[in-house]
Amino acid sequence: MKSTHRPLWLIDLDNTLYDASWRVMGEINRRMTGYVAAKLGLSESDASALRQAYWHRYGATLLGLVRHHNIDPHDFLASTHPNHDLPDFVGRVRGERQRIDRLKGERWLLTNAPRIYAEQVLELLGLHNSFDRLITIEDMVLCGRFRPKPSMLLMRHLLRRSGRPAHQIRFIDDHDDNLRAAHRLGIKTTRIWASKTSLLQARQLRRPMAVRRPSYVRLQVNSLARLLRSQHKL
Repeated sequence: MKSTHRPLWLIDLDNTLYDASWRVMGEINRRMTGYVAAKLGLSESDASALRQAYWHRYGATLLGLVRHHNIDPHDFLASTHPNHDLPDFVGRVRGERQRIDRLKGERWLLTNAPRIYAEQVLELLGLHNSFDRLITIEDMVLCGRFRPKPSMLLMRHLLRRSGRPAHQIRFIDDHDDNLRAAHRLGIKTTRIWASKTSLLQARQLRRPMAVRRPSYVRLQVNSLARLLRSQHKL
């Protein structure tokens, strides 16, 4: 039985463990837009706007499509996430397994992505044996409905499931809404604030990215390597 006296790390996947902005997030967004356009009979521009509106409103495009259009969530997830072609969109990060393994405590992957996608990404990154538990969107059905991040119901459920007080949990994510939800429960939060791709894009557009640490973020870093050197602050 695992000790609940050790810290628990809840670690996001895309743009936290690796630079998903490089290729895969753009591909997923493209597939989601095409899916919405085909299913709802919309133009590409209208489908893209609706996809983004649901993402901002609910934290996941899927929730809006299920709630307002009765879309099959499993068909949506299977149709919009790369599968056999995933290696074309995810590059391996050198030394990431050693960094993850040096985080002191138990480690759970916590992602709004589907399980088969998450497992394949971890395999490509060399991290398939680095987590004690994988929690994907299929595991986020509570009270008969999907409750992905940033759902407070989900966060409270995970807190109870961990068997730990909130101060023993470290939550690592790149999305502000998710970090706010964890902070409200007293969980110690770390924001991965920018990927290499987003920093490069900002420099090319001559729009420096804001790096101010918000009040709901205890620690702000731009890589797991930096987090490793600062984990004693959590």
